[in-house]
Amino acid sequence: MTGRKGARWTQEADAELRRRVVSREPVTVIAREMGRTQDAIRGRAAMLRIALPSTMRPWRETVKRGPRMPRSIPQPTGKE
Repeated sequence: MTGRKGARWTQEADAELRRRVVSREPVTVIAREMGRTQDAIRGRAAMLRIALPSTMRPWRETVKRGPRMPRSIPQPTGKE
């Protein structure tokens, strides 16, 4: 840690965070090189509404989803 505990986020730091996320750098690398904790990176990304790539589900990043199909609701048969 480089002594940046509690340091304010600047516009330049926000731009750097965006650039690093777009280039798909892992959160651990971003945090280490920016001198911040992983939680700080995740928290700031959430505030800026930046979606961090998931390390658990990397394949989901490129999945394009269409409209959801309605669930079929069982119809009563009249027999009970």
